[in-house]
Amino acid sequence: MVFLDWKVVGNNRLFRGISETELKRMLECAKFNYKKYHKGDVIFRQDESVENYYVLLKGQVMIAKHLISGKKNILYIVRENQVFGEEQTFQYEAWAVSDVELIEMPKTFFYSFCTNVCKHHKQLIQNIIEILSMKEGLAVKKINIISAASLKERISIWMLEEADDQGVVQVEMNREELSD
Repeated sequence: MVFLDWKVVGNNRLFRGISETELKRMLECAKFNYKKYHKGDVIFRQDESVENYYVLLKGQVMIAKHLISGKKNILYIVRENQVFGEEQTFQYEAWAVSDVELIEMPKTFFYSFCTNVCKHHKQLIQNIIEILSMKEGLAVKKINIISAASLKERISIWMLEEADDQGVVQVEMNREELSD
């Protein structure tokens, strides 16, 4: 088994409520893959079929859609400890914005139980459902922003959504990326 930093892996929402011992057993049972990508490497391409969920341990991943016009529409950035790759067929592309370490877990592991029907496997499925619900909430927020009547209103809504408790917005993308 590949050595994984338990502090990094254990902080992931997907593995919440699962002990290190249970996680090691579960990852082995799931036949996971630990992978590293360098900045600029493509993790998956648009229109590829999906076999895995991806758990980002280190780095950042850009998710973008290539439009018929040739333009690239940046959808979002995946940050450390987030999960991505939920679709059945990738409608977007993912590439490493920085050096990346991640875990690939086969989706089939989430769709059924092995003969042991382990408690931690049930917890994992509950966690993925919670993660998918949160992502659905983020999609609704994005729809709310893009459905605003004017550019000024869209920017205002976005800034209100992104502001921290002190009202400060940290902008990590350049102007072109923000316009997407």
